[in-house]
Amino acid sequence: MASQQAPLIGDDARAFVERDYGALGSDDLPGMLWERTKALKVLARECDSFARLLSGLAAWALAVAGGALVALAVWNDVNCVLRVVGVVLGVPLVVAAAVLGRRVWHAGRAVVDAFCWWTLLPEKLASGGAGVEDWRSSPVRDAVAARVFVFQGWRPLRIGLGAVAFLSPAIFFALAVEGGPRYRPTWHEGQASALWVIGLTLVIAGFSAGAVVLGGQWRANLAHSQRDPVQRKIFGQR
Repeated sequence: MASQQAPLIGDDARAFVERDYGALGSDDLPGMLWERTKALKVLARECDSFARLLSGLAAWALAVAGGALVALAVWNDVNCVLRVVGVVLGVPLVVAAAVLGRRVWHAGRAVVDAFCWWTLLPEKLASGGAGVEDWRSSPVRDAVAARVFVFQGWRPLRIGLGAVAFLSPAIFFALAVEGGPRYRPTWHEGQASALWVIGLTLVIAGFSAGAVVLGGQWRANLAHSQRDPVQRKIFGQR
């Protein structure tokens, strides 16, 4: 798995991502606090990796292109040559999209796992994080930091792209199928099978991409929000 993730994880972050945290005992944790600031800086930057983001967009584009070619194979009034071309080219593209998307997902999950671990390191200590720099040391600062976390770095861009991926099926049907008051598309009339293929492709690709991107952002934000005294009071946490 590490060999598959390597091209999608930066060299600086790989040392933190590939570390075996499960082998650490409670006695090892206090001695790791000195490394926490550097680890979070490196991993936060890696969470914004454009290499993985572009790879994920490429996987989505390959899936959509492959689905469109498969839809061509079931298009009414298309000759046999185009049907064969649609299947021969479309299926490999869909498979390639699945393989690439899976690698992006695994690499991103590994980075987020490491980021969450280092973020919550103070909570794993017997002291509950007391005295740890920049963690539950100032209620006002902690509350503000927990709320602005999602707006830092390139997180808004990733959240926006994840939302667009989720909405891509609805956008396609609203613009390309339903049209508007001045434009009523007719290209899909009598093409129910092809429309089903395109629609399912967009739903699967869009929901998969959106879940990966937004899921990672949600997990990182959830870990970071543990410093928020308001949230801790609401949920009865110590």
